[in-house]
Amino acid sequence: MPVRCAILPPVPVPYREPLFARLAERGRVTPRVIYLAGGQPGWDQPPDWFAARGGYEREVLSSWQRRRAGRTPLMLARGLGAALRRARPDVVVSHEYGPATLRAMAWCRRTRTPQLLMSELTPWSDPMLSALQLRLHRLVAPRVEGFVVFSSQGVERLRGLGVDPRRVEVSVQSADLEPFLAVARERTDAARPVRVLTVGRLVPDKNLASLIEAFAACGFAAGEAELELLGTGPLEGELRALAERLGVPVRFRGYAAPSEVPAIYSAADVLALVSTYEPFGVAAREAAAAGLALICTERAGAAGDVAVEGENALLIDPSDPAAIRLALERVVRDGGLRARLSAGSRAVTERHPLEADVEAFERAVLRAASGRQ
Repeated sequence: MPVRCAILPPVPVPYREPLFARLAERGRVTPRVIYLAGGQPGWDQPPDWFAARGGYEREVLSSWQRRRAGRTPLMLARGLGAALRRARPDVVVSHEYGPATLRAMAWCRRTRTPQLLMSELTPWSDPMLSALQLRLHRLVAPRVEGFVVFSSQGVERLRGLGVDPRRVEVSVQSADLEPFLAVARERTDAARPVRVLTVGRLVPDKNLASLIEAFAACGFAAGEAELELLGTGPLEGELRALAERLGVPVRFRGYAAPSEVPAIYSAADVLALVSTYEPFGVAAREAAAAGLALICTERAGAAGDVAVEGENALLIDPSDPAAIRLALERVVRDGGLRARLSAGSRAVTERHPLEADVEAFERAVLRAASGRQ
């Protein structure tokens, strides 16, 4: 009999859909995904940003939410206990350390149901947490049966909390990569200007002002390189004004429908992800699948897993303007380096197939379930 598993993510997002759908297809685990809310305050994504394809049982609760600048809001979901009773799970997988995890923990203790915790947090997350939050994490960690983390850096963070790495499975943050693999192409020196792409919301964490300033400091000749920003957000006006003042050739693409995004990657040569905070950085995984060279912040969970220094990426300290400038100069002016990093992106993507990530999640669930018997 398949193991019934209740999974409690905050909201529906496209980069978890392939994991849940494939988990259901494999048949060893029957996932019932209980979203705490249908969306979150501050999102400026149009309704067609994500349409779930199905393939797994799902339920969407309503939640009271408190905004937190640049972060997932604090959520208090209504009807979580009733949803768990309807699911009748053999295992519960909650997300991070907030109220839903604490409520699920109480339910699991009462019903003697194993609980796992899935987390995107990395060691870079800890300086942003309060002493009270860190204390809570240390209290929760030994009280769950195991963990699923979305990057290798997540293992290191849990090690710092005293968690035995044998209790942790790494399921690298998933994404629907097939459309990006389909548009991957060979890139050569002949493509000019070199197009540097960023993908994400125009918010402070993305550090895009520093990227524009570094681009200006490179002194690229006319037609040598251009910068393209794909996304919307509250900083668009400020970033436009900065680019105009510095004379940087920036194209603001705004919002693109999901079906349009792979072609935008295909038309680029480099992805720049220079965020000061980035729990994972799904854009890095998409760009690697599309065969782009990467400039990636060392603070992204993707760094070390799908953005590998010297193989497909130049990893940078996002607080160091000179490091961003030097990486831009190298990748724009050295066509051989771009070609090597591009080939490396294809190799890195082959090393991290979705199936391996699904198997890691499945292993964690089955191991927890076997402990219940």
